[in-house]
Amino acid sequence: MKASDLFLAVAAYQQLAEVVDCPLHLGITEAGGFVGGTVKSAIGIGSLLWYGIGDTIRVSLSAEPEEEVRVGFEILKALGIRNRGVRVVSCPSCARQGFDVIRTVQALEERLQHIRTPMSLSVLGCVVNGPGEARETDIGITGGGNGKHMVYLSGVTDHHVQDADMIEHIVKLVEAKAAEIEAADQAQAA
Repeated sequence: MKASDLFLAVAAYQQLAEVVDCPLHLGITEAGGFVGGTVKSAIGIGSLLWYGIGDTIRVSLSAEPEEEVRVGFEILKALGIRNRGVRVVSCPSCARQGFDVIRTVQALEERLQHIRTPMSLSVLGCVVNGPGEARETDIGITGGGNGKHMVYLSGVTDHHVQDADMIEHIVKLVEAKAAEIEAADQAQAA
């Protein structure tokens, strides 16, 4: 799919939405492999949803079908249309990081796939940008010195954790927070 094809698809959906009053199913076909197809789908589907066009979506990737579903949910999550699971806020790699942010985020995303309760987790490698982001999330971790990192709960500095225990510790905190939110929701519904 060429860039012009992507823009043509978006323009066609926009024109169709102006002349028909029926549900529209959005999809960018022939999007490509996992990374390229994710980007094209996010641009095409995301821009249409942003403008209020579309009722259902289908992400098409040359990847496992489960990845298509995950990308679809991430598009909806990024737009605030549907919140399910853990929204991870993380930084790029740089010289200031106190731990391997890339591998940590990968491990946490993998380990937290089972969480359906909407919540936010910040994973920031340093104390320069980390505290500000952590104040905006349910659970946060910022890199520190000597393999010791700061953990934030509900935006407030709470305790430290060592490198070796960090991933397991964050997983347990997220699972506990999910259980707490679910219990509160059930009590409120009763």
